[in-house]
Amino acid sequence: MDNLSREELDRKIKIYEKLGALQFQKIVFKLEKIKFAIIKKYFPNYIKFTDKILDFKAKSRLKKAKTEEEQTKIKKLIRYSKMYNRRELNTLKNRNYHINNNDPTVIYDYLEWNKSIHKKGLITNIVSLPILIGLASIAVPYTVPFIALETFSAIVNFECINIQNYNICRYKKIEPLLEKRKQREVKNNIERYGKASEVIYNSVDKSDTKLPSIDEIVENITTKEQAEQMKKLLEKIASERKVNSTDVTTYQFVKKKS
Repeated sequence: MDNLSREELDRKIKIYEKLGALQFQKIVFKLEKIKFAIIKKYFPNYIKFTDKILDFKAKSRLKKAKTEEEQTKIKKLIRYSKMYNRRELNTLKNRNYHINNNDPTVIYDYLEWNKSIHKKGLITNIVSLPILIGLASIAVPYTVPFIALETFSAIVNFECINIQNYNICRYKKIEPLLEKRKQREVKNNIERYGKASEVIYNSVDKSDTKLPSIDEIVENITTKEQAEQMKKLLEKIASERKVNSTDVTTYQFVKKKS
């Protein structure tokens, strides 16, 4: 889709819409709200749980890594995955359906990743359905419920692929604007929070696969300028979501340093 003209993208978008992209996206957003409402209410240790899964993956991948460069990449990927899990929970938005204002073009990676998962699922459905139908034709018991389940799964996988293609085309249409927004956000963030970002980056980069706590990051502040920018950054974060007790405590600690 990289080299498609605006007219070709428009044509594809209309096809995806006719195949149900808009209707299915509404369902996805409703399910998204339900998902995060359930997590917030019933799974207070959600982040700890996802961290453990990522730590297990890291351990397994690091054993197979042959070079120090591979190990560094794995550790970095795990740290970023943990940060994105936290961002999803804080914003109540799935990373593969919503643009990150600080890095709007990164959504392509998530759309392609999500699409690849559903493609594999759809291939499995296509292989399984004829087998199940064949078994049903020779009166093998209990195959009808599995046929219904596999058919439903195939529809979901197809619509998920459709919605990813729809969104990729939509974002490709406005890619120059996304790039400009990205550059503007980068510039603004450097000007406003550059020194604070350095503290955060160095704190995270020093860690292995475990993310440093906010208080540990704050402990690495060494100048008044870093403290002032960190305070502004925390104020921005607090304004974007509900302030919890950790934010308040950290904010007060930074305020003393500044």
